[in-house]
Amino acid sequence: MRVEFRFKINEIPIGYRLGILSIIKEMIYNGSNEYYQKIFEQKKLNPKPFAYSTYIKNLSIKDQYITGDELVVTVSSSSYEFMLNLLNGSKKRREYAYKNHDFLLISKRMLPVHNINSNSVIFHTKSPILIESKNKRPVLSNEPNFEKEFQYIGSLLIKEFYQRQPYKPIQVVNAVMKKQVIKEYLHQEFDNPIYLTTNKGLIHIQGHPEDLQALYDNGVGFRRSLGLGLLDVVEEVTDN
Repeated sequence: MRVEFRFKINEIPIGYRLGILSIIKEMIYNGSNEYYQKIFEQKKLNPKPFAYSTYIKNLSIKDQYITGDELVVTVSSSSYEFMLNLLNGSKKRREYAYKNHDFLLISKRMLPVHNINSNSVIFHTKSPILIESKNKRPVLSNEPNFEKEFQYIGSLLIKEFYQRQPYKPIQVVNAVMKKQVIKEYLHQEFDNPIYLTTNKGLIHIQGHPEDLQALYDNGVGFRRSLGLGLLDVVEEVTDN
């Protein structure tokens, strides 16, 4: 399931993704305090069952701030419980704030979802993918261990959300991607930023259709709840 939220903004900080996460968490809390406690408190260290992407209309950057007309947030999840509580909670209020910057919710709509039937799909990154090695070093798509680390995090997420292993090995056939460094803050009370080295572009993946659907629905990679790892289908590749 995918839902698109549109917010009226004026000026927001460059490191705004933590603010979007705080809005999503507030919506979930307003939808169900019990569910909020389960996924954000009791399972605080577990991967979260969603990913999101952002787009700012008429974006302009000056110093440490972004100006624009609208902020478009697309949230995706395979969990009906998550999406139900998100949508119900979004009805409770329209005005949100992060670091003294205002976000006014002006519209929301459900988006069509692509049902994957092929074992070979070309995706593009609706939000950049963060792949890391075991020592937390970012891995780029042109590095020899990219497929191995992509397989690891993809399998980990499938196991977390579906309580099973992938039906088939997840294989990266090809990746035409560029490096994108993202500046972000992980704590509202601290001003020290972190820099996330991510991959943005096209990626061709093979695997079982249900596993590819899982990655499409929930995103792939690390820090998905910070607006990374959301995929869109470009083409399903069929055998000739």
